[in-house]
Formats: sequence, C-alpha cells, structure tokens
Amino acid sequence: MKFFYDERHRLHTPKKEIDNGYWIENPDKPQRIDYIKDRLENSLGVEFSKPKKFSSSHVYLAHDVEYVKWLKEKSEKTTPGHEYFPEVFGYDRVFDTGTPITHNAYEIGLTSVSTALTATEEVLKGREKVTYALCRPPGHHASQSFGGGYCYFNNAAIAAKFYQKHTRSNVAIIDIDVHHGNGTQDIFYRDPTVLFVSIHGTPEVFYPWISGFEWEIGEDEGKGYNFNFPLPGKTKGDTYMKTLEKAYEEIDDYSPSALFVSLGLDIHKDDPYNIFSLTDDDLYEIGKFFNNLNLPMILIQEGGYNPQSNATAAEAFMKAIT
Repeated sequence: MKFFYDERHRLHTPKKEIDNGYWIENPDKPQRIDYIKDRLENSLGVEFSKPKKFSSSHVYLAHDVEYVKWLKEKSEKTTPGHEYFPEVFGYDRVFDTGTPITHNAYEIGLTSVSTALTATEEVLKGREKVTYALCRPPGHHASQSFGGGYCYFNNAAIAAKFYQKHTRSNVAIIDIDVHHGNGTQDIFYRDPTVLFVSIHGTPEVFYPWISGFEWEIGEDEGKGYNFNFPLPGKTKGDTYMKTLEKAYEEIDDYSPSALFVSLGLDIHKDDPYNIFSLTDDDLYEIGKFFNNLNLPMILIQEGGYNPQSNATAAEAFMKAIT
C-alpha cells in the first residue's frame, strides 16, 4: 500500500467562516492533515510519497468551464492574506459561507487533485491494490458547477473519471464522511457508470441539508445508481457497521472494477461537529471491513476537524487495512 501527501497544502490557510450569522474560526486547518501524517509515520512506519503534478485539464472531468474559470480568476484577484466570501449566490460559484476564496485556493486545490490522481495511477498501473491520498482541501462537497463545504475541486470524482478514462469500466464511490457528499452525488446523478453510495448524518438535521435523503436514487440513465444511508445523531459503532454492510450490498451487486472511498474522519466522537459517536475501535472495525473487500481501492481523505482524533482514527483504520 502506498501513501501520498503534498506539503503545499499548508499554504492554504482559511481564517474564518460565517455560521448562524456569526464569524467563527474556520476549522479546515493544515494541522488536521499533518497530525494524520505524523501519526502514521511514527506509529505504523508509513512512508509518504510526494505526488506527481498532473495537468490542470483533469478538473474538467468533473467540473464545468464556467466554474473553473470563476475560481481561477477569483483566486488570482484575491489579495494574499485576504478572503473572498460569496456576495451573490449563483453569480458567485460557492454555495455556502464557509468556503472562502483565498489567493491560492485554485492552485492548492490542484495539488489536492494531483494527490488523488497519483494514488489512482498507482492502482491503474497495477503497482498497488490499495492506495491512500491524504488530500487537503477536501473535495466531496464540490459539485459540477459550485464549490462549498471547504471543497474547491472534487478529488474523488475526478479520480474516478480518470480511472474510467483509462479502463472504460464501471466504478463505485462510497462516501463515509459524516456529511453527505452532495457534490459527488451531483456529478454522477445521471451516470450509470459510477455507483455512488453515502453514509452520513441525516440532512434533516445536519449539513449540507440540501441533499442526502433516501429518496435520492439518481435520475434518467442514472436512476438506481445512487444510494444514501442517512443516520441520526449520536450513531454508534454497531449501528454504523450494520449500515456499512447494507451499503456494501449495493456495491457488491454493482460489481465495480475499482472502489473509491471518500474517507471522512469526522465520524469520530471527538470531532468538533459531534454528529456520530464512533471510537477508535470502531474505526479499526471499519478498516477491517474494507480490508476484506477484494477490490482495487483508492482511499481519498475528506473531512475530520480535530487534529488529535484524526490522528488516532487514521491510525486505527490504517492498522486494519495495511
């Protein structure tokens, strides 16, 4: 198993966001990723490799031209040290007030994409069966036309389309972040060649509120290829594992050639969002579950906002899967 990480993510340092009408500190800090890297290196002896640089044209596998152009221009026009927040939704291509555009949001977003693509290429070329892309910024909230949820480019979606470009095969994405991957769902909602399955806190109560309901099963040719498993707050390990088994039934029935895992560590009980009540032991069991799957697998880091619990959760998960 190979691990990939790009230290340039540290250049992306959003300072604030708007929550319930108040300015609060933005939780997408470099430490949330660096703690994972340090823990895996020190406890498990993992060696991280620097990803190769891929052409920026790969983002068009999942995003439209207007969005990419807007993000690039807005990033370039934002003064270093300042942040741009959406003023007119629709005109501005960010759907929430938690995802500021910084001077280097576009460029660092591309490094995150390259991290996911490097991990995917290792599996494509048969050098590894499982890889881990320690990505930041995350990606699963970025839709075809909008950023949001701290996400600028959808790493998992771009990686899945990249894999398909080289194999012409069907693939599956399972999103286990505590928040619904609305962006990934949007990108593949009419696409029968990519199965999307998500386990998350119910959108009746939790972000992003606009998607992640059970009745969202895809449209047109993609109808029946989108499955959501919303769970209530304070969900514990036994309930989660039963849901994971149900989710995998859909994947197994689909028989994809590869599985992409949007790995959110904010399912941990000590995450500041405090939605699920999973422990390190539960993360070990989840890792063991994935380890038993006989599929090429690309793990792509999404959320997780307590650096300490990220580190122990990642260690538990990887201990089971490496």
